[in-house]
Amino acid sequence: MHLVSWLLRGGLLALAAFQLATRNTSGAIVAFEGFVVSLAPLGISRLSRTRVPRPLELAFVFGMALQFGSESTKLFELFYYWDKLVHPTLVALTGMISAWLLIGYRDAFAKRIPIHFVAAFGMLLAITVGAMWEFVEFSTDWFQYSDLQKSNGDTLTDIMSNDIGAFVATLLALYLYVHVFTQEQRQQTGHIAQWLAHGPLVLVRRYGRLVGAALTLVVVGLVAYAIKFDQGVPALAEGLAPGTSREWHFADSAPATDAQVLRGDWVPDPRGICRENLEDPKPGSEKMGILELTPGVTYGGDAFTIQTRYYEERPEVSHGSEMDAGIAFGIRDADNFDLVEQNALHDILRLDEFIHGTRRDLREKLFRTHGNEWHTLSVVVSGASVTASVDGQPIYAVTDVPNTDGPIGLWARAAGATCFSDVSVTVGHAP
Repeated sequence: MHLVSWLLRGGLLALAAFQLATRNTSGAIVAFEGFVVSLAPLGISRLSRTRVPRPLELAFVFGMALQFGSESTKLFELFYYWDKLVHPTLVALTGMISAWLLIGYRDAFAKRIPIHFVAAFGMLLAITVGAMWEFVEFSTDWFQYSDLQKSNGDTLTDIMSNDIGAFVATLLALYLYVHVFTQEQRQQTGHIAQWLAHGPLVLVRRYGRLVGAALTLVVVGLVAYAIKFDQGVPALAEGLAPGTSREWHFADSAPATDAQVLRGDWVPDPRGICRENLEDPKPGSEKMGILELTPGVTYGGDAFTIQTRYYEERPEVSHGSEMDAGIAFGIRDADNFDLVEQNALHDILRLDEFIHGTRRDLREKLFRTHGNEWHTLSVVVSGASVTASVDGQPIYAVTDVPNTDGPIGLWARAAGATCFSDVSVTVGHAP
């Protein structure tokens, strides 16, 4: 028995039990899934009839415990740079395992494989896995209500950190193989590698056409679903009155008059109307909030300008990290609208279209602000053209923005609170 590996598995089970005790069912399910996946080396050992070496099993189980434990406890949401630690670590462990398997295969079966090839194979395979994970995040954001890829900068820094992890891990893997692995463990690693290479190959040889046809159907189905997913944006409700110029001034204890909550908790506050997360257990900063200001009214027949003063509260350490404020327009319902959002965490001002609850990035630009500051966000909409400004400074203008006609509202995603004090909409010209 590999004691450390079982301690890590036990930690996942303990975490699942704790999450159940605190009524965090989703966190418990994730932790238990991690425990099940961590048993894979035991299955490989039984099927291959070869003991999985201790370092090989430990690297795999540690990676699963880190990933699923972080997902269960929402550490990715609590700490901004947590994914920059976890992703390179998982990529590094992938590179180490792949390098160990190849060099073990070489030694166990006296193959003429240059050590340079082993290093390149391990590093490139790890880099590929890291890149594929970004595709997984992209697909999850595309088809589900999630916010894994915060910005282009977030995605590219993930890729760069993954590449660095792959390079360092390959060098470390070769060092550990030479100085830590016993001769028996090297032989076992080689036999595991042979089984992994030939076992699935036998399956492909027997059922290659069936497997190929199934994969083709999956790819075609995903493409067709992706095309259909972005179609059928709900039409505006009939009978909406044309909007006029007006203002909202939110004050402490005053309700959000002439407004309708579409998502999230909106709480009166001395700073104005604030998007906060009142759910238990926390955190909940992954969840957006939408406050429709003009139910039953539509803007878009003429050019109009929306302007608001907002305050993004910097959350306490370990309470989350998101600081996001925005103006929604062209609102069809809680899942379909256009949005200009300013993110003080990722320092971007972006224009998005939400379709069926998922985000489509239309434009983003680096614009740095800080938490615990008041700023003014302004959006000018003229047909399919949208101009975004912060504190009177135009940031960008975008044409061909779809579905801009409709009610308007406030939008926020916050770990602490995002507050709006004054809002105005001016029809016909900029204020």
